[in-house]
Amino acid sequence: MDSKEKKEEKEEKEEKEAIDEECPKPIKPENKNEKNISKINKILSDNTVEEKVFDLLFVIDATGSMSSYIRAAKDETENIAKELQNEYKDYNFQYGYIFYRDPVDSPDDFHEIINLTDQVNTLPQQIKKINAYGGGDLPEDWVGAYKLVNEKINWRNGIKVIIHLADAGAHGKEFTLSDKYPEESEKLKIELLKCSQTGIKIFGYVITEDARNSFNQCQNYYRRNGGNYEICEFKIAETYSDSDSDESEKKYKKKCKKKCKRRDRKREELEEISEEECERKCKEKCKKKSKRKAKSISSDSVEDESEEDFEDILEGKKKSSKQKNINSEFRTRVINTVKSALP
Repeated sequence: MDSKEKKEEKEEKEEKEAIDEECPKPIKPENKNEKNISKINKILSDNTVEEKVFDLLFVIDATGSMSSYIRAAKDETENIAKELQNEYKDYNFQYGYIFYRDPVDSPDDFHEIINLTDQVNTLPQQIKKINAYGGGDLPEDWVGAYKLVNEKINWRNGIKVIIHLADAGAHGKEFTLSDKYPEESEKLKIELLKCSQTGIKIFGYVITEDARNSFNQCQNYYRRNGGNYEICEFKIAETYSDSDSDESEKKYKKKCKKKCKRRDRKREELEEISEEECERKCKEKCKKKSKRKAKSISSDSVEDESEEDFEDILEGKKKSSKQKNINSEFRTRVINTVKSALP
């Protein structure tokens, strides 16, 4: 290669380098995957401090026979909330109530709702206003109750649980063996399907055998449609056994006889003394017992205390004991239900 060719080649090389310098260098493509991964990691790290959500809704039959269970809800809601919050501090719990009756058969009946709230201290006063009444025929309006569940309750995006207490079944030929409103079956299925699609877990508390068939049919349908449905027994044993009752009654009768004997003696004494003496003794007795009002002493004012009075007292003790039993059972079962619903 002569010097002329070398010179031309050198000039071409220099010209090419000059063009390369004038042109911008290609930009390195952005790695979008790395950027997305970075964002995801940031979101996950932020969520570690976010509270977990748990919405607990009680659906309670509020017809005449359910007053003890409504009272248990009033008495125990705050205790349940405190116990759960102490044990599960990273959860934000909300509590709500639907009290249903039977406007299907009794037009004067209506349902009542207390929407989900974390202000638990306000619930007892609201529940206190709920009275157990109505009901009409044996089955109750489960359709209306679950319609409220789907349309009126302010569910959050988290764990959703219903605790359903009932001592009577639902209307509808599939849920109650004998019912004059068979068309209610399909309506209830529609509402249950909506609950299942929303991801609500249902726990049915069986109080009497009258409600069992309805709970069983609801469970079967709910599970077939992918829902989570459990049935729990809620039958309260009497604290007083027959032997306890008999023994208590004997003691009361014995006291009754003693009081009657004392009164008989008092009558005999009154017959032997004058009216002036009666008045004097009355005043003396009133001075000793200043907290009591003076009462004239006469044979007419002394009434025998019948055995029925003591039977009423005994019955009151039984009722009080049964209510405590229901309260304790309600609190224990609700807490266990919530624990079983947690992941």
